[in-house]
Amino acid sequence: MKTSEAFKSVLFSWDLWCALGLIVIMAFVVRHDVTAQTAKGVFEISVTVLSIVFSVFFAGLAVLITAGDNEFVKFLEEDGAYREIIWTFKFTLFLLFFALISAIVLFVSVLPLDDLQLYTFPKWLLLLFGFITTYSLFAAFNSSLDTIKYAEYRARFIEIMREEIDENA
Repeated sequence: MKTSEAFKSVLFSWDLWCALGLIVIMAFVVRHDVTAQTAKGVFEISVTVLSIVFSVFFAGLAVLITAGDNEFVKFLEEDGAYREIIWTFKFTLFLLFFALISAIVLFVSVLPLDDLQLYTFPKWLLLLFGFITTYSLFAAFNSSLDTIKYAEYRARFIEIMREEIDENA
């Protein structure tokens, strides 16, 4: 996938705009900085969720890459679908990893605070983290839809191969 096509696919993707929309709404809902205790809870939940999603997503990517034989990959490459699907997975894997590392770093950053109720966490940093997290989760969902598209391509490929075998028989 060309860089310009990749940039357009990211810029015009529903997952980016949904994540931005949610963060804009959250910016109005969360009026002030939050307590470090609240931030710690958000980061703790995020580490758990992102760890699970990242590991399952990574395993799914491994299955996707190894599932197709050479003829099927060549079939998908006729219209560029294979590279597009793999690029989407690679980008999403990067987003999930970045969100997970961010969650871990932010969680660890509030741990040394003595009394978490006395300290506040900057609203803008929590919103930025929220954007990264929601965007990565929406992107993971979007990539899961690509997996379904991959399965549909696989079914079409099998049907074409079956027709060719019937014609040659």
